[in-house]
Amino acid sequence: MRLIMERIFQGEEEVVIRYAEMTGQIQSIIGIVQGRGQKLRAICGGETLLFDPEDIFYLESVDGGTFAYSKDRVGKVSEGLGELAVRYEDRGFFRCSKSMVLNIYKISYLKSEPGNRIRATMENEEQVLISRRYAKQLRQILKGEEKDEE
Repeated sequence: MRLIMERIFQGEEEVVIRYAEMTGQIQSIIGIVQGRGQKLRAICGGETLLFDPEDIFYLESVDGGTFAYSKDRVGKVSEGLGELAVRYEDRGFFRCSKSMVLNIYKISYLKSEPGNRIRATMENEEQVLISRRYAKQLRQILKGEEKDEE
């Protein structure tokens, strides 16, 4: 699938989808554009939060719990990190270490580090280290290649 993006400075944003056959992937893209994406339920201070996956910077496993981090909210989710990585993989989520899943669409820039690791600076200026085990997979994702099965 070819992706064409064009930045505009005025006028209304639009998305045009051209397809030969309606597939699950095309339907997912349509759902995201139309805002029908499934929200992630989390608990914070006794309140239930609903996160749009596109607003999540990363998911992290800490002390046996899984937490979702957005620009201004943190909530504990009931699902495990591995399950969430698979569920949101087609929305830009990527396993970057044993304890973290990163939203690649929230990365501002990347820097190579010694030991074949990568430092990702997020849109909120937080820095996340991508372990060497997952660095190759991130490079493949950014190049648009299929990921290797481990």
